[in-house]
Amino acid sequence: MKKSLLFFFLLLCCWSVEVSAQSRTVTGKVTSAEDRSPLPGVTVKIKGTTTATQTSATGDYTIKADIGQTLVFSFIGNIPQEAVVTSATTPLNVQLRTDSKSLDEVMVTAFNIKQDRKAINYAAQNVTGKDIEESRQQNLVNALQGKVAGAVITSSGGGPGEGANIVLRGGTSLDNDNSPLFVIDGVPLDNSSFVESLSPGAGSGFNGVLGRSVGTPNRVSDINPDDIENVTVLKGPAASALYGSRGGNGAVIITTKKGKAGAAQVTYNNLFSFDNVRRLPETQSLYKQGVSGRYDPTSRLSYGSQFLPGETIYDNLGTFFQTGRSAQHNISVSGGNEKTTYRFSAANAQQDGVVPKTNYGKTSAKLAGSIIASDKFTMNGSANYIRTTGRRPLQGPGLFGGSGGFLVSIFNWPKNDNMADYLSPDGTRRRLLASATADTDNPYWTIENNPQTDNNDRFIGNASFEYKPLTWLRANYTIGTDYYTEKNRSVRATGTSLPNNLNGGLGETVNTFQNITSNFLVTATKKFGDFNTSLLVGNAIEQRKFNTVDYLGLIFQNPTFISINNTVNRSLVQRNSVYRSVGFFGSLNVDFQQTVFFNITGRNDYSSTLPVKNQSYFYPSASLGYEFTKTLGMQNSKIMNYGKLKVSFASVGKDTAPYRLESPLANNTFIGGGFRYGFFGNNPELMAERRNSFETGLDMQFLSNRLRLDFTYYLDRTVDQIIAPRISQATGYILQYVNGGRIQNQGVEIMVQGTAIRSKDFNWDINLNFARNKSKVLELPYPLTVLRNSDASIINTAEGASYPGQSLTSISALDYIRDPDGNIIIDANGYPTFNSTVFSYGGDRSPDFTAGLNNTFRYKDVELSFLVDIRKGGAVINGNEWELVRSGLSAQTADRYKMVVFKGVVRNADGTYSPNTKPAELSEGYYRNNLALVGTPFIEDGSWIRLRTVTVNYNLNPKITPKPFRQLSIFATGRNLVLLTKYSGVDPEVGVSGAGVRGGGSIGLDYGGVPARKGFDLGLKVGF
Repeated sequence: MKKSLLFFFLLLCCWSVEVSAQSRTVTGKVTSAEDRSPLPGVTVKIKGTTTATQTSATGDYTIKADIGQTLVFSFIGNIPQEAVVTSATTPLNVQLRTDSKSLDEVMVTAFNIKQDRKAINYAAQNVTGKDIEESRQQNLVNALQGKVAGAVITSSGGGPGEGANIVLRGGTSLDNDNSPLFVIDGVPLDNSSFVESLSPGAGSGFNGVLGRSVGTPNRVSDINPDDIENVTVLKGPAASALYGSRGGNGAVIITTKKGKAGAAQVTYNNLFSFDNVRRLPETQSLYKQGVSGRYDPTSRLSYGSQFLPGETIYDNLGTFFQTGRSAQHNISVSGGNEKTTYRFSAANAQQDGVVPKTNYGKTSAKLAGSIIASDKFTMNGSANYIRTTGRRPLQGPGLFGGSGGFLVSIFNWPKNDNMADYLSPDGTRRRLLASATADTDNPYWTIENNPQTDNNDRFIGNASFEYKPLTWLRANYTIGTDYYTEKNRSVRATGTSLPNNLNGGLGETVNTFQNITSNFLVTATKKFGDFNTSLLVGNAIEQRKFNTVDYLGLIFQNPTFISINNTVNRSLVQRNSVYRSVGFFGSLNVDFQQTVFFNITGRNDYSSTLPVKNQSYFYPSASLGYEFTKTLGMQNSKIMNYGKLKVSFASVGKDTAPYRLESPLANNTFIGGGFRYGFFGNNPELMAERRNSFETGLDMQFLSNRLRLDFTYYLDRTVDQIIAPRISQATGYILQYVNGGRIQNQGVEIMVQGTAIRSKDFNWDINLNFARNKSKVLELPYPLTVLRNSDASIINTAEGASYPGQSLTSISALDYIRDPDGNIIIDANGYPTFNSTVFSYGGDRSPDFTAGLNNTFRYKDVELSFLVDIRKGGAVINGNEWELVRSGLSAQTADRYKMVVFKGVVRNADGTYSPNTKPAELSEGYYRNNLALVGTPFIEDGSWIRLRTVTVNYNLNPKITPKPFRQLSIFATGRNLVLLTKYSGVDPEVGVSGAGVRGGGSIGLDYGGVPARKGFDLGLKVGF
């Protein structure tokens, strides 16, 4: 018996030891797969049980589990991960990746209000900081290309630091800015772009006397992309209605990175880039300088005799551009504890352009922090300083009296002359032609002697406070400022060919901008049975001050001393403007059983720029969402597990700029001094524009959240347009702002996100964005039949315009004379006839549809991603080809002297028409006095398919990453490597007049800009 008891006791002990050996304490750390930073608050749960814990502020966790059990790691907005506990699991570290398809995805909406995606009833789209980073773009607007359905983004060209324009769902204003509102951490940002044109009152107060036109940046490009955590794009008025008139064109909400509790973390990354011109216009190399088939050294045209065998032919166009280089460096330090967090970052970017001696530089420093003073009181704040500098290439109205730039100057330089040889033996300028005013400014000489420079010092800051006296009640107050001083300098050295600048000139413009905003919000959140409610009321106050001082000096007394003090004739113009607005708003959100979601908003604004009787205007919005899959019990379906129907309506008012009610007095600089009225007449009846929008859509997810489809249809109408048509000069004015005109935009947006393959070692994610918008001008103010945009034009040939019944971004052009069936009428000599005075509709510069397809492949620690950008339709005015035809360098002029039969008809004596059969010679007279006087032959289809970016990234496995490194990765990116298009010019993605053009913008004008670039990037990212 004793032996039996002893044996049983020993067996029990062995069994206990075995059981004890199967159970263990598991520890580890959970970090972000994107930047290897710790993730606090991650739920760590033993699968199939209720045992769970959460990670600490440093991402660490501890849990007791048996060997063989599975731990599930889950966190809002991230893809859950599972790991099996083994005897060798010490420690068990896990990385979580962001899940853009998660229903728990948090979206930052108006006034930094955070909402779950499933509770939003309108179209909004997130772009992560990782997506911004991988674009390798210094300009945030360019970084959004192909990533947002419904956003049409156009770069101004290939110069360093060039601006870019973004329009959401088509333009809604005939003459006002159509860009969305940009907001960073609750502070509205100015996104203007300095413009100096020949238009009265635009840019310089001297109306283009210096003929300056350069590609300047849009001001949002000042933001350091490495500081961005997330971007939310609010596309329609229903989404941005709480922002009032500032949100009438949608809004782009930027959330920057903040510090996280835990030990200090240091992150450094760099980027080195090499850029080359993508392609250049095709030119002829058969004929040299001259006219009428004879060599003529007094002409800059290339309609002379043929090159003889052995004669040197200079590739002035191909050898002018260089390889552009840039370098970027970013460093950040972040950390904190349970009560206080901080993050400091500093960055420097330097870029040398493809045009010699052009450059762009940006240096920034940002400090952000938060303090939890008590359970009820929290403070947050940030301060950001940015300095940018640039030396810009000339484009647009530049080296000639009309449109053009460096490129146009090269188009007028015959190939029998070496353009790079621009100095005489005595060091003075060598001219192509004897007459200075008829000569073409040599680009090399201009680069050396006529610098176009700018610099900007900017400060963006905010402070926010939250007080939560009760669990269901909180109050938030945010005050912010955006302040900058911008200085633009344009030099015309003595000897410049422009008639006004033969004796030199210097112009400077100093802009000072300050925006102060104050937002106060009170939010009450309560649950009543099956109803969850949230009521928000608030007040927004904004003041914008803009001060401009223009200096102009003409005729240098000492040609080598560049200073306004050295000029004979000096002028100064100062302009000040102040804008103020006060808004009161409210929003009510109600959801029933997390199934039916209802939202209603209202805002009333008071604007200082409208007359007293019209300065107060109210606009509402309402939206409804229904998650039908819950009602149908489909939440756990493996086919369709989520479906929501959304519908919304909104009405938004848009006020106007200062001083449009009364004509301000202006200093009469040139004609006898004194003061005079400006160009614009009085209108004390001006009202706010009104945009009314209807939107509906479906948001669905399939295959256990592996596939998401978001579809939206919208219909917008904007009425009471604020526009300035010409009026009778008998009034004493040229233009007058009035209300009139209606625009309609109608379209669809489709967003598809899917995971084609998901396994332990290999993932394949696909994102597709598709949008189609149809714009139509329903009405123009009487008596206008067309509204022309001279900032997007080939002088007296083709230009941007708006026609009733057509798009806002139409083209108006001189055309051939045609018969009733549209055939070109041929004259008795066999040449096409054309109308030299009447402009007609020539096409639409906006695309029929846009699409962006992004694929991301991950195999263990290697990631490959590429973005294909597609644009169908959209006409482009090929002004470069027009200029080449005029000068005789166009490739098509190589066929000169051939006999052809032009396609068309001839008019018979009885009024009927017959096909043309008469041959005609392709003479210099035809090219210069027929073809070049018509606009429509130079309007082309701008459709494209392009490989926007392709990136390979290698993240060193954390298990083998040497200390003290937390993260170590290297990457290589190719930009604009492939372009498929029928467009014969450089690149159909162009807006050469810059990002600051209002109304229809300068999209689709390719004339004298810096050619688009393709490039290669190589970089490194390390974390400590």
